[in-house]
Amino acid sequence: MKLFKRKLIKGTNWALAGLMSLLGFNCSGCDSVGPATEYGSPHAEYKVMGVVKNENGEVLNGIRITVPEILMNDANGNEDLKLVNDTVYTDEQGKFLYGQTQYFPLDNVQMKLEVDDPTGAFEATSDSVQFNRSELSGGKGWFYGTAFKVKDFILKQKK
Repeated sequence: MKLFKRKLIKGTNWALAGLMSLLGFNCSGCDSVGPATEYGSPHAEYKVMGVVKNENGEVLNGIRITVPEILMNDANGNEDLKLVNDTVYTDEQGKFLYGQTQYFPLDNVQMKLEVDDPTGAFEATSDSVQFNRSELSGGKGWFYGTAFKVKDFILKQKK
């Protein structure tokens, strides 16, 4: 009876371990931030940084930079529009930094930036930033790398 229980437990352990390995239960995404990735997923980081100033060249603190959407496309005409609605604010030196990790990135990435003053003292503006796959650097394996762009804004005083 004791031998039967031991064989049953051992057989069950082998069956569960085999089943788990077939179904992909592992810890591939345990150390990553964001969605867990099984066996790895191609991804890249896109970062935009800049300074927001007024017409006199003075830096503006607390200005809101919103990224409503990111459009990706490739040479074959495939497109992927992601509605992200992320927001960052400028610091005391008028600087902002926005980063976005894209899984399964295509060849070109266009990030729309909308800049406005929550107090209403300045006119809102918007612009887009383009990234190409050739601009990615520091990649290895599934990680294609990081691309940085600098985009400064000058806001006009409302009249």
